[in-house]
Amino acid sequence: MNRIILISFLLLIAGTGKSQTLVGYHSDDVKKIMKETQNEFRLNDDIKNEYYNYLKFENRFGTKTFLFFLSENDTCTYTKMMCDYSELKETLGMLNEKYQMVNENKWIEKMNNEKYTITLKKEQWYFTLVTRRSKQ
Repeated sequence: MNRIILISFLLLIAGTGKSQTLVGYHSDDVKKIMKETQNEFRLNDDIKNEYYNYLKFENRFGTKTFLFFLSENDTCTYTKMMCDYSELKETLGMLNEKYQMVNENKWIEKMNNEKYTITLKKEQWYFTLVTRRSKQ
């Protein structure tokens, strides 16, 4: 029952914005929340990796891949979103609007008495956003 209440609450929050930190959530909850709130992404479980435990979501245009890295008990420890540079301007606008900027490539999200660090890293062909629980 508590799980249903939690998921309902998260769906209500997710309705107010497209982004949501899922660090700390169980893989079953991540799948459910992504399916119900992020209709842009589809779960891709075609390839299994024996070294990393993760969930992989992709958008239909192939411009975004969203990875949820999981612990041994299937709890999300951090996320990584890889995006094509065509998504950079919109992504920076969203980050600057929703989160507190620390420096040019780092933002802080405060949620449920926790802080999360969102780090932007520019690669040659794409950029990544890594979200981790902050060490306070």
